[in-house]
Amino acid sequence: MSIYTIVLAGGRGSRLPIEWPVYKQFAKKPNGLTFIQDVVRMITYGSTVKASLVHPIVTNDVQASYAIEQLSRYRVPTTNIVQCDPLLGYVAVMAYAEDYIRSIDPSAVTLISPSDWHIVGQDKLTEAILDSCSYAEAGTPILVGAKVADANIVGGCGNAMYDPSSHGPVYDIKNFIEKPLKIGGPSLVQRILLDDNTVVNTGIYAVRADQFCEAYPIEYIEELLREFKASGSTATDLGLDPTEMVRKLGMKLYVGGFEWRDLGTLDAYYKSAILTPNHKNASIGEVYRHECRNGLFISSTEGVVIDVSYARENDVILASIGEDGILNLAWTTREMSQKAGIITDFFESGNPLLLCESEDCKVLPSNLSGHVHAVFLGKKHAYFDPYRQNDGKIIVRATCA
Repeated sequence: MSIYTIVLAGGRGSRLPIEWPVYKQFAKKPNGLTFIQDVVRMITYGSTVKASLVHPIVTNDVQASYAIEQLSRYRVPTTNIVQCDPLLGYVAVMAYAEDYIRSIDPSAVTLISPSDWHIVGQDKLTEAILDSCSYAEAGTPILVGAKVADANIVGGCGNAMYDPSSHGPVYDIKNFIEKPLKIGGPSLVQRILLDDNTVVNTGIYAVRADQFCEAYPIEYIEELLREFKASGSTATDLGLDPTEMVRKLGMKLYVGGFEWRDLGTLDAYYKSAILTPNHKNASIGEVYRHECRNGLFISSTEGVVIDVSYARENDVILASIGEDGILNLAWTTREMSQKAGIITDFFESGNPLLLCESEDCKVLPSNLSGHVHAVFLGKKHAYFDPYRQNDGKIIVRATCA
């Protein structure tokens, strides 16, 4: 059995602006690999999947260039990178990719994976991939789930409820709830956490390409896209429902034995990083800390140094240089993780020099004036003092009053 892998790498990752302007899936994880590198490394481990059959799906030229650069070390051919319309959205992109794979191999078995997960347990992941694809080859599409004990992850992800009487390892899906925190609040999240027969959808699927294309013909997707563009809608995708996709394909559930983590937020990123023994700080890049606790401090550009003093507990400070040479600075808290998209949106706007969703926060004048964009989100009485040394290195002093 040849397993074609579709790696969905076209998103923004707006809640994790750790290396702006780099998209999340191409930014570095705490282990030093980028998100997409780690995903491809684990999927191809032990030749479970041939690198020649891995197809990253991107939505613009910048993402394509990152994918080419970062996946060359894993011998993913440049010609495998597929670029599609960013307006397609999650399900429609999969349909587009499945049609492409079917044109290569009409009997292809496909593994669909996000580009940004973090999994602990290589052997269990490999087992899940091989088992799920065997079921898919026999005509049973599979959704891979994992038991998660983190309320933040459960509340923000899709959750599949299954019937344990169907005697695994593949189960019937009784119900599927997308983002239960939005639907039923903390009480629903708590019930799901305590339910032994509910798992989080990892976003990993195994299905034959011809089955997916039968459920979502490319002609249907293209017609939807034409109508969508003609309507002048301001939405960001076609809006095909992932829950409906699971039902329409008749997917069964495979419960993976690995540990699955969502590194989609600053808080989750902090929890996956190596922490200092006493003060439990996580620092990546060149950072100097003074009297800080439980903080996350990331300088993602060489030559930019964060020198932080008296940051309050659970603070997050980010520094990076954009492609336009602008120094981008952000100061927020781990509690604001779900709202961190404000930071990304601010940096993307390219217009204002300062955004204060806070009290009494500022950037002090320096020899970098006019070349600094800073955002304070959920902070009080904090300031940045950036300056360029004679050797070209940029020092960013960050201090709480």
